[in-house]
Amino acid sequence: MSNAKPQLLASGQAFPEGPCFDKAGNLYWVNGGSGDISRLTPDGELSCFVNAGGRPNGAAFAANGDLYVCEPGLDQVIVAHPDASWEVFATECDGEPLRSPNDLVFDQFDNFYFTDPGGSGPDNPIGTVHFATPEGQVSKVDGGMQFPNGIAIDADGKTLTVVETHLGCVWAYDIIEPGVVANKRMLWQHEDEACMPDGMAYDSEGNLWVAAFGTGMIIVVSPDGQMLDSYEAGGLRPTNCCFGGPEFSTLYITEAETNAVYTLEVGVTGEKLFPDLV
Repeated sequence: MSNAKPQLLASGQAFPEGPCFDKAGNLYWVNGGSGDISRLTPDGELSCFVNAGGRPNGAAFAANGDLYVCEPGLDQVIVAHPDASWEVFATECDGEPLRSPNDLVFDQFDNFYFTDPGGSGPDNPIGTVHFATPEGQVSKVDGGMQFPNGIAIDADGKTLTVVETHLGCVWAYDIIEPGVVANKRMLWQHEDEACMPDGMAYDSEGNLWVAAFGTGMIIVVSPDGQMLDSYEAGGLRPTNCCFGGPEFSTLYITEAETNAVYTLEVGVTGEKLFPDLV
């Protein structure tokens, strides 16, 4: 286990999740308990950016600066614009209503993939993974899952990874073309049944940094599925993480036991997300 220790950045949150940065260096995260989408400026000013009246969860920026947010409390995906106005982006797939969108990630073409675990679990594996175009067309790319949760895409845009929380694992898929995946395989599975993996982020070396909810750790997993290292997360229930900071080597962690956001200096640069590359 690494000796690096998390440092408190913001306390008094309400089930924080979905950390992400805009191009100006502002950090955003959601608070599922209050509905606030919070913004922290580089100067340290913390405010509520948007509150849509639901229970926001995963969030990510599109290339145009819009913030897309999974809203399990509203059974929708919403989009918040830079002027803090917001609108509904997606409510259904193939005529079926979304149940509880959870997390999302953009590809290099400004499409995004998102998980929808609503109502799923070990006894009811109905969780799904979806694909959405910028125009709002939504399709299903996988289903029959116990609780699909965190989601990420590697730097070359060829591998989609999805957490299945109740199995304590991360699945990998080959992206054949936008919205089409194949060759599903288990990349990694935690040996501790207390581990309920949640959100995750890639570093520039292709390793996944997984928020291991229930264990108090951020676990680093190599591209071939080996556990490389682990870091204290600030509390037992890390929900998600992202890279940022001046050198892009600071890991930002949302944590739901202490209801706080932490930073961790890891000495590894994060993967540049696709909207930053276009």
